[in-house]
Amino acid sequence: MRPQAPTARQHPEARRRSTMLALVALMSLLGVSLSSSTAVAAAPSLTIVSPANGAVIANGTSVLVDFLVSNFAFVQPGRVGQIGSPNEGHANVFLDTQYIRLLTAVEPFSLPVTSGAHTIRIQLVADNGTLLNPDVSASVGVVATHGPDEGAPRLKILSPTPLEATGHGIYVSYRIENFTLVEPRGQPNAPSEGHVQLLVGTDVVMEVIQYEPVLLVSLPEGDITIGARLVNNDDTVLANPSASATVAIHVVASSSVSLPLVSNGGIALLLAFILVVLILRRRKLAARDANARGGSP
Repeated sequence: MRPQAPTARQHPEARRRSTMLALVALMSLLGVSLSSSTAVAAAPSLTIVSPANGAVIANGTSVLVDFLVSNFAFVQPGRVGQIGSPNEGHANVFLDTQYIRLLTAVEPFSLPVTSGAHTIRIQLVADNGTLLNPDVSASVGVVATHGPDEGAPRLKILSPTPLEATGHGIYVSYRIENFTLVEPRGQPNAPSEGHVQLLVGTDVVMEVIQYEPVLLVSLPEGDITIGARLVNNDDTVLANPSASATVAIHVVASSSVSLPLVSNGGIALLLAFILVVLILRRRKLAARDANARGGSP
């Protein structure tokens, strides 16, 4: 049996199918168009790549800041005759709460920091300086120090030696490792930096920031203990037990000044004084002789 030829009533069905296919194709094109426009209108983002949060910036160096930006174009601010778009402008840099500098390019920059904890923040702004809506910014916390970034601080007394007998003055020398001495001026504490406290018994008698030997004077007679310890900028003692040391010595009475305990400047003053006394005495004797000769018949 031959298949029947399509009747006229089947043509509207074919037209409906064609219409449906056209609608499906149109919706597909519309979906692609919407997804493309969504990608173009993606919100700007900002990420600080380095330093890492909580990083220690050691040896008194500046911090190198590196960051990434997406869906945002950097332009020079204040362009004459230019109309800024929502996704272009520049960036502002803040150290703690203080404005530091303006950025017009996505490239690493160096930032000097003082000892202590700091927060570095970068914020995107429009071409005219207004904040983006919503705000686009990123921040990271760092700790700066003049000391090294690794190794536990250590202190060892080199002299005097244990049970050494001395007079009322003595030089104390020590060796310091993994710690940098800085002037205590009330700055915040920072890792591996501070100063040295010298003790007689349990009393702090001197605070120093020198690596050279230090002269202690007016020591009490008898058996005493000399101590040295590393402390933070605010005078708090380091928790590391190896950052302090003590040595027991014996102080004996002495009626004469020991020249090794006199500084080079003191020796020079003493010699100058002796020289002046000798010159004055010689002149006095010469004047007396002259007067004696002038008075003889």
